[in-house]
Formats: sequence, structure tokens, C-alpha cells
Amino acid sequence: MISYTLKNDRYEVTIPALTFGTGDFKRHDNDEVYFELLDKYIELGGWCIDTARVYCDWLENGHNSSEGVIGRWMKARNNRDKIVLSTKGGHPAMGHMDENRLSREDLEKDINDSLEVLGTDHVDIFFLHRDDVHVPVDEIMPILNDIYESGKAHFIGVSNWSCDRIQAANDFAKKNGMEPIRISQIYYSLAHASSSILGDPTLVCMDTKEFRWYSENKFPLMAFSPQAKGFFARLAKGDTAQYLPEGQYASTANLARLAKVKELSRQTGDSPAVVPIGYLSSQPFFVTSVFAASRTWQIEEDMTAQDLRYDAKTIAFLENKI
Repeated sequence: MISYTLKNDRYEVTIPALTFGTGDFKRHDNDEVYFELLDKYIELGGWCIDTARVYCDWLENGHNSSEGVIGRWMKARNNRDKIVLSTKGGHPAMGHMDENRLSREDLEKDINDSLEVLGTDHVDIFFLHRDDVHVPVDEIMPILNDIYESGKAHFIGVSNWSCDRIQAANDFAKKNGMEPIRISQIYYSLAHASSSILGDPTLVCMDTKEFRWYSENKFPLMAFSPQAKGFFARLAKGDTAQYLPEGQYASTANLARLAKVKELSRQTGDSPAVVPIGYLSSQPFFVTSVFAASRTWQIEEDMTAQDLRYDAKTIAFLENKI
């Protein structure tokens, strides 16, 4: 498995090229199904699981469902020490996305609640789920540093933060002897998208500026929606974009990339579902694809990409540059 090791003065964790995302663990009474998915991921060589405090809060009775499943699974399998576990806090309340939750009270509550539901004394990575650029980094970083110092999080990350904010936060941390942000999560896929296309102005998507910063700083990234919600896999099978939720990706440029994915798939035998994962694993900085699955066969398919890399010519081909 392609991997990357995060290190600081106290801890070290290795992150694989494929991280299992659990945002679809919606039910409290479906452990048998969810446990089977998690078991299959581990069986096939994975070890990093990503969740969030807010996952499934948008559903009736969805509160605690994702973290709860993971906590029960780790207890049943007695495998916490074999798992790299990340969760996210600081997300605004549902229906109030314009109200930040980046105060000390909010973040300490989120990390403590996550640890209780997950049934562990620490997470390997604690991400801030959203940003608010009106809150100075010199107010946020001391809170995150205290969470790190407490041992409740071994590494600090941010989700949906721009590279400018990450740089400012880490400049402040360095100046003040604090634990910096060491990993990020943003939208990144072979299928281009933007916050306006995705309909959520609080999201950060990979673009030219972000790509340059991540490349220059060799900054590790967790890419959410790496397969663009199945855009390439489903359309390659002949489904019609306008009738799918993935239709939001159906721009002229992305449809051209779909044609390249299909052609590369025919040439190499790599399925259209895994070509986008190989694309991300081939970037000049480490990317772990946070993929989701509702069937074990999907995990089996996706995990064939755990050592998949493409050369520069193939990347240019996929990007329609040649």
C-alpha cells in the first residue's frame, strides 16, 4: 500500500493511500452490515478510518451514528491500536452554516464527545471540519494546541481550509512554539468541481492556487469525494448523467475526462472506479483517497488501487493536456 508517515515530537502514524470514509453509516441498528464493510477494508490491507462528530446529524436519529458504529466495531474487534482514526469537530449546527463553532467550549465539547462515543482516549487526527475566516488563527491555534497537549489528539488537521489560512495558522504556531496543522482535507478529484457547483460555499476544492501550495510544501492531503460520487464509474457503465446525483459534475471538461478514463480503463484493465484513485496517488504530494462504500464488492474493487500510480504522461492524458 502506498503510504505516508506523519511525525511530530511525540507521535508517529502511517496513513495509507485509501482511507475508509464513514459518512454513510446512518443507522444505529445496522452494525452487522457496517461491521462487514469495515472488516473487508481491514482484510484487504487498509487501516485508516475517517469519521466526524456531525456525520448523519442531518438525519432523524442520525446523531452519533457514524462514530458510534466505529466505537462498537473497535470494541468488538479489540483493534484500536491497529487503526489510524480521524474525526472532525467544529462543524456549524445543521441549518446554521453561517454560525461558526470554533470557540474553546465548542471544540473541547466536540473532541470529548467524540472520544466518549468512539470509546477511546485519543484520536490520531482531529480535524476542524469548517473554517470561519473572520476568526483569527491566533485564537484557534492555542485551542488546538491544548487539545494536542492533552493527548486527546496526536495530530491536528483542518478540513475545508484554504491554503492561505493553513499557512497563516502554521506561521503563528511556529512563532509561538505550538503544534502546527500537519494534514488537510478538501474536495479533490479528477472531476473538477467548485464550492458553487457543489452548492456549499463552506467547502474548499482543489484549484490551481491550492495545487501549487500543496505541491511546493509537499503537504499531505485527505481527498474527500475522490471518485466524484461515482461519476466516472457510473457513467462509464452507460448511466445518464442528468438522472444521477453525480450530474453536478457533468461539465464539458469532466465529460472529456470521462472519455479518457474509459480509454485508459480499456488499455490497462483498471476499472473506471479506481482510475481516479490512481490519479490522486500520482500527485507530487501525498494524497489519501477517502472513499465510501455500501457493498463489500465496492471495497474489493477500490482496494485494487492501493498501489496504483500513473506516470506523468498518463496524468496529462487524463487531464486532457495531450
